[in-house]
Amino acid sequence: MVHHWQTRVKLWDKELDSLKHKLSWGKYTKDTLFMDSVLVYLGGTKTEVNNLSQVILQAKQQKRIFEGLIDSSGIAEHLVSDSTTVQFVGLTDTLRRIESNLGRLLTDIDYLQSTVSKQLEEAKTMVDKPITPRRLSKTMQKNLAKDGLSPDYFALSAWGGRILLVLCSFLYFYWLLRIERKSEQGTDTPSLQKSTQIWVPALKACIFFLVLLPFTSFTIPVVVLEVSYFLIFLMLYILVYRELSPFKHKVLNSIFIYYLILLGVNLFLSELWWSRSVAVLTNLLAIGLIWGIGKKATADNPMGYMHKYARWALILGNVLAIISTLIGHLDSSRMWSLAAGIGLLQAISLRSFREMLLRDMENHYNRADKESMIKRFDLDRLLNSFGRLLRFCAVLLVILALLNNLHSTREAAGIWDKIFSTPRQIGGVQFTYGNLVLAIAVIWTANWFQKNLANLLTNPSTTDLHRQKMALFPLFRLLIMVVGFLFGISILGLGLDKLTVIIGALSVGIGLGLQNIINNFVSGIILVFEKPFKIGDFVEIGDKKGQVMQIGIRSSTLLTDQGARIIIPNGDLLSGRLVNWTFSDSDIRLNMQLTVQNTVDLKEWKEWLKQTIYSFDEVDSKVPLKIWTKDVTADNYQIALQVGIKHMRLIERFRSRFLETVKKEMDAKQVKVTSS
Repeated sequence: MVHHWQTRVKLWDKELDSLKHKLSWGKYTKDTLFMDSVLVYLGGTKTEVNNLSQVILQAKQQKRIFEGLIDSSGIAEHLVSDSTTVQFVGLTDTLRRIESNLGRLLTDIDYLQSTVSKQLEEAKTMVDKPITPRRLSKTMQKNLAKDGLSPDYFALSAWGGRILLVLCSFLYFYWLLRIERKSEQGTDTPSLQKSTQIWVPALKACIFFLVLLPFTSFTIPVVVLEVSYFLIFLMLYILVYRELSPFKHKVLNSIFIYYLILLGVNLFLSELWWSRSVAVLTNLLAIGLIWGIGKKATADNPMGYMHKYARWALILGNVLAIISTLIGHLDSSRMWSLAAGIGLLQAISLRSFREMLLRDMENHYNRADKESMIKRFDLDRLLNSFGRLLRFCAVLLVILALLNNLHSTREAAGIWDKIFSTPRQIGGVQFTYGNLVLAIAVIWTANWFQKNLANLLTNPSTTDLHRQKMALFPLFRLLIMVVGFLFGISILGLGLDKLTVIIGALSVGIGLGLQNIINNFVSGIILVFEKPFKIGDFVEIGDKKGQVMQIGIRSSTLLTDQGARIIIPNGDLLSGRLVNWTFSDSDIRLNMQLTVQNTVDLKEWKEWLKQTIYSFDEVDSKVPLKIWTKDVTADNYQIALQVGIKHMRLIERFRSRFLETVKKEMDAKQVKVTSS
């Protein structure tokens, strides 16, 4: 039965696709009998689709009742042998896909019924004179119907995602007002980030809403796209008007006039020769305008600039519109012409929208307090990451607009569903390509996040509390990776029982081949909790010494006096003999020994050493200076010193300068001195 339903849906798909292509891409026809037959077919098909939808709904209800009986009676184990029952219980995904396809079919049928009805009314008015108000009205109604203008799009039930977008736009408006409160008087900022008056953030919030509106619905009327991008272009033009050069003003004014002409021409486009001639001239005007922009416009201001690939794509769209008009494919001509026109506004507006958001974020970063959370991020990395995300969103918006202009959203959704939602099976594991891609994306995102979070975060503080938090950072990275892995496994539909079997099969290989990695991994966890050192400590292990820069899961990194970074496995740090020179505090101390002839006055020489040491700017005066006699021989005094140094990189510089000063002073007094 289910197979029969699927076959029937596929047959309707093919029939509607064939009919839609004939109506959309074929030549204009005056055959009213053909249109009447199409309306009869669409009405009958709509009734059959609705009937099948009711059958699917009843099947889902019966399935839920049956599954409830199985769970309550506890006979699931006895039903495993009955293949029919098992198939019935596992039909959730299949029924959901059939129901989704039926919904898309109904949407397409409604669109075709509206289009053919308006086209039939226009054909009946052809008995009138070529130009009459009634004829123009019917032509306009037909073209609006082809553009998908329907009250269903504006129905209250379709406003779920749009309400959320309205809320996000309001939050963006409030965020801009908060930025302005912290602004400094007299700052010279670009116009896209000025918010000196309340109408500016209000205008930006409206732009935010209109740009992201296509994400709330996969199928959007072309009329909504036309009006939305016209308003976006107009509001952006108002924001940057004072910053534009005279040439940019001419360019944008020309685009503004061209777009209004384009909308008017395509609204009244019909088989009349003068209408088709005006349409061809409009497309030629667009090609000249786009070519002129490409020759003279620069990227110094986001408004009025287009990438060369976007320019060639827009020129190609207008060429296809001209060819379609000349050979009589008026519906195809309208689609390509409107796609090129909306694409022209997208090429300009989306770039400006991206620059607007990036500058607002940079403005917020520059005006934020030092203790603000955003100050913990590196500005360049933050803007680059957000900029790449906005580019990806812009590509999606262009694709959505093109699919809606070509009235191919249902076909695209069907192809997407066929590729990414069709169940596949390898052995006993059943999955879909969509779940596989999503699982890989989740695991990759978790891995990228845990590796780059430390690079994104700056080090605004050197307090002990901050270092303790950074000491727990490796454990937090491990937690992110484990959670991402578990999410990916659950998306693929692999249960913990199957995961246990896989881990058990790999345990022997892990135990034999990855002993050192597992040892370092466990040692890293122990180091995090035991805390024998923290980030910033000066440690010494074997012949290696330096400042701890990073504590990782597998290894840790030391920065030596010479500026080299030493990567030491955590297993060596845990099992080896470790000396921490800054365990209880962050002071860095340098120990030295001097041997001097006993001909000097020891008290005076110690006082001279004290004054000399404090004269160096590398010395930390907050750390007590210690000078004491360590040993006495017949000819020499052996003096030990402990000096506080401001930074570990200054140790060798201080040692060199200090020993040179001591040597010079003792040579002047003809006294021998050595160091160790």
